[in-house]
Amino acid sequence: MWKGVSKEYTHLLDRLYTKLPKKPQEKETQNLPTLIILNVGNSTIIRNFSEYCDRIRREDKLCMRYLLKEIAAAGSLGDNGQLAIQGKFSSSIINTLMERFLKTYVQCSTCKSLDTILEKEGKVWYIKCLACGATTPVKPL
Repeated sequence: MWKGVSKEYTHLLDRLYTKLPKKPQEKETQNLPTLIILNVGNSTIIRNFSEYCDRIRREDKLCMRYLLKEIAAAGSLGDNGQLAIQGKFSSSIINTLMERFLKTYVQCSTCKSLDTILEKEGKVWYIKCLACGATTPVKPL
């Protein structure tokens, strides 16, 4: 032990550490479904788009608007949760754009959790983290 540190002090310190809540050793990463992207004719279809949007807690129309704006194409959301985009686009381009959407509009900038909600107050959009409670303003969609 250190010189000058009493046994009573170390006993109290040990007691304090036993009463502290245990920190989780590994952070759980949220497993997102991989997007099922098909090129059919002259259009691109994302089969599980609604499921993906539900998992990241974002509205389908909001995600669709972002994606279509980024690739500068027209598209529509079907009743079965599929997104049909006019034009052929590779899966790598769509996955890259969705990763950018995740980092900008879903992931908490403080704790990097994907467990967030997107709120609009006036004209300002905020990401509110459900894990750590942080609120971060983001660019409007």
